[in-house]
Amino acid sequence: MKGILDLELGGERLERAWVDLAIAGLFADEFPLRGGAGRVDWRLCGLVSQQIASGQLSGARGEVLLIPSWGQLRARRVMILGLGPRSRYRLEQLAECACEAIERAAGLRADSVALAPLGVEGDDFPRCAEAFVTGAREGFRRAAQPMRVRIVLPGDEVNRSAVALEAALDRMPDPLVRFRRPAPTQRSQTAATALEPAAPYRTQS
Repeated sequence: MKGILDLELGGERLERAWVDLAIAGLFADEFPLRGGAGRVDWRLCGLVSQQIASGQLSGARGEVLLIPSWGQLRARRVMILGLGPRSRYRLEQLAECACEAIERAAGLRADSVALAPLGVEGDDFPRCAEAFVTGAREGFRRAAQPMRVRIVLPGDEVNRSAVALEAALDRMPDPLVRFRRPAPTQRSQTAATALEPAAPYRTQS
């Protein structure tokens, strides 16, 4: 099935994005958790940390944990994607992980996805935008399923990142990949609410 990969930027936090699937990257050698994985762990009352402590999750490349959000995120489902060791994470690995994230999301029939930049600090995303687009585009080509992908960043980094994304797409134009510069947004926060315990389930790597 052919379609369009719509890329968006948002200044909200990962748990505030209205999408089907939220994706957060997890390094094998980084604890306490940071970034998207840290946000998910907080909203789910330490569930990701519990999975790590029990040995069910390590952050190794190719590892995936899929869990329902139980209403603690606006996304219906959450995917934790192993990024491998941070010490070996470069632009090439970012492209590969972006490809895997999009391909796996398509395999789950997710038509809308939000992700914090996979292992990239928000203020460093402009430097990494081309590697991200390269990987996301390859993952989309393999899946060929229409998808909206929202990249969530600190609000004050959205404009700079939009310029970098536009430049990356100008250098490698693709009629199947579309990006529209976002309107100004305001960051918002919500308080954590209680989580009913439930067992996560794993996808096949």
